[in-house]
Amino acid sequence: MNSDSLGPPKSRNARFIPFFLILVAAIAIGLVIRHYTGKPQETIGGTWEVYFSDVYGGELAPDTSNTLDKRLIEKIGTANTQIDGALYHLDSTPVATALINAHNRGVKVRIYTENDNVDEAEIRRLHSAGIPVRDDGDNNGYMHHKFFVVDERYVWTGSYNTTYNGAYKNNNNVLWFDSVPLALNFAKEFQNIYFSEKKGNVSDVVVPYPQVTLSDGTQIFTYFSPESDTVSPILQEINSAVKSIQFMAFSFTQDSIGNSMRDQFQNGILVEGIFDENGMNEYSEYKTMKDADMPVVIDTGSGVMHHKVIVLDSERIITGSYNFSKNAATRNSENLLIIKGTKKIAEAYLEEYHRIRGSITQ
Repeated sequence: MNSDSLGPPKSRNARFIPFFLILVAAIAIGLVIRHYTGKPQETIGGTWEVYFSDVYGGELAPDTSNTLDKRLIEKIGTANTQIDGALYHLDSTPVATALINAHNRGVKVRIYTENDNVDEAEIRRLHSAGIPVRDDGDNNGYMHHKFFVVDERYVWTGSYNTTYNGAYKNNNNVLWFDSVPLALNFAKEFQNIYFSEKKGNVSDVVVPYPQVTLSDGTQIFTYFSPESDTVSPILQEINSAVKSIQFMAFSFTQDSIGNSMRDQFQNGILVEGIFDENGMNEYSEYKTMKDADMPVVIDTGSGVMHHKVIVLDSERIITGSYNFSKNAATRNSENLLIIKGTKKIAEAYLEEYHRIRGSITQ
């Protein structure tokens, strides 16, 4: 082959242009990566909603509007592309049907559940419909999450197990967020547990956006146990309270958290709370607090007071799937949110606290 077959020689400028374009593209990509990885602590955007089961000393009627299962079904119905659910328990037929309907209309649905509950009827229905379901295997802790990630944009999380009792008999709370960064946090947790080859072990402990700030100033700090330190952030919030600490706890056995609350009570801060009768055992913090003359009570209603909530100074809250126990911190798969920057969320939880406390006669 002679040189004439290669065409006319290119000028220096012509040879330089492709290199220049590649250089510009590389710089642009670098700036984008720096923008999104250089500030992982804070991202603006999104909205929130708070829901409670509103059970008043009995069982809600099946035709009650706006129950937690109906609200969840409505959210599932808005999904366009993907639904990932990490669910300790799923025996709600309406919720399972909503997931199957989403799958049938082309939404990618994946469920991860606790091994102890994997053989239940509604899980088998999901399998039969072609929805992939995995479980955490036979490990020492529980897969105790109760969250959904919808379209990698929305997050549903709280104390509500997707069961009939969870919606109609027990007191529960749910938060619904429209926030891509927060959804990325939960999506990564789902991927970590769903694809983990060693059941119950999470290989990557990095939360992409440890702090998310919504457009109204709401700040959300995200933690996942057992891979994250969840106790220290709780203690920091308790120790920084200057006026009041009010809690609703299905299970409260973590000594360090109880000790910090007692110390704050002795410092003159209002510390009061509600324990659930079903969560009482020899390790409960109730007796020690009662012996210290702290204003704590036990909910002995027919349903379960299933909240896992601490309200601090009437303006910050701690909530999630996380019971205040050693197992929640070191063995179970749990999520914990600390929410600041808006009093409206705290006010909603305080209203729930006073509603339940007002129904208890002790």
